[in-house]
Amino acid sequence: MKIGKSMKIPFFIQEFTDEMEEAATAALRNESFVGGESVSKFEEEFATYVGTKYAVSVNSGNSALQMSLMALGISNNSKIVTPTNSFIASANCIKMVNAYPILSDIDPKDGSIDIQSINENVDGIIPVHIYGNPCNFDSVKTFAEEQKIPIVEDACQAHGATYKNKKVGSLSDVGCFSFYPTKNMTVGGDGGMATTNNEEIAQKITSIRDNGRKTKNEFDKLGFTMRLNTVNASIGRVQLRHLDEKNARRREIVSVYKKNLNEDCILPENEYGKSVYHQIVLKHEKRDDIRKELTENDIGSAIYYETPIHLQPIYQEYGYKLPNSEKFAKEVLSLPSYPSLSNDEILVISECVNKALD
Repeated sequence: MKIGKSMKIPFFIQEFTDEMEEAATAALRNESFVGGESVSKFEEEFATYVGTKYAVSVNSGNSALQMSLMALGISNNSKIVTPTNSFIASANCIKMVNAYPILSDIDPKDGSIDIQSINENVDGIIPVHIYGNPCNFDSVKTFAEEQKIPIVEDACQAHGATYKNKKVGSLSDVGCFSFYPTKNMTVGGDGGMATTNNEEIAQKITSIRDNGRKTKNEFDKLGFTMRLNTVNASIGRVQLRHLDEKNARRREIVSVYKKNLNEDCILPENEYGKSVYHQIVLKHEKRDDIRKELTENDIGSAIYYETPIHLQPIYQEYGYKLPNSEKFAKEVLSLPSYPSLSNDEILVISECVNKALD
């Protein structure tokens, strides 16, 4: 069964398979609803997939980011930098631990963090592998080493993406993933994962997600109820098994787009990385004309992100002016990219884009 908007070609289709249903039913019938064996198995399998020693499942990507900062000792008065071109959770996690968000500008070529725009000392950095495309991690690593600060990767959109043949989420102190239904893999609802090679960090996140629990009846730190439920973990295990084939299809889809679009306007892939194209994003000054043409032909599209984080009401008080991001937000448009999208549908979409660009 597939659920999408009632359009000829929707922007997104929510997939629900027999395999997902069977796994969920088995977990509900045979395991504890919370803390069942599907949770630990999912964590083990995800850690193996990413290439880290540990993976800790949580209830969202936002929670993974927040608890990672807490596990690293980020708190009051710490300054943490993250790019403004991202979902607001990339910055909210900083405020949630009472730290100070430093919002950076972006590279206008691909929308990723621009290290050169950061002109102050900070206590940590959250680079975002935006749209499923790995950021220029070498520049992030050099910056972090110079300032002697930890790195938390926001890989919430980049399950399976690689940088110099290493999976994102394994490049830094902690990697954070989201399993929200629109992502390249889901758990049938909200969910997230933190990946790390540091045992102490993994143990702290494991404790924080369970109200700061140390032993059954002892709690030694502030924590929350931020666990991943068993049934969601069981679905996540199914989705993980099919992730590579679905990512491969997304790469095929972008190739078909590039072959049929009259202008080379799709954001480039990192030259040292391999994108999983969570979003296939075009950038053009005629963005609004393109979207109008698509809408008139009953084809879905979306803008990520129409309002950069620094212009959101909750962040306007900081007074940031980030011109690259502001211009970028007026020119980007995400096209349908889900794995079940057919080549014929891609041709229809491409024809509409080409018509708007004529």
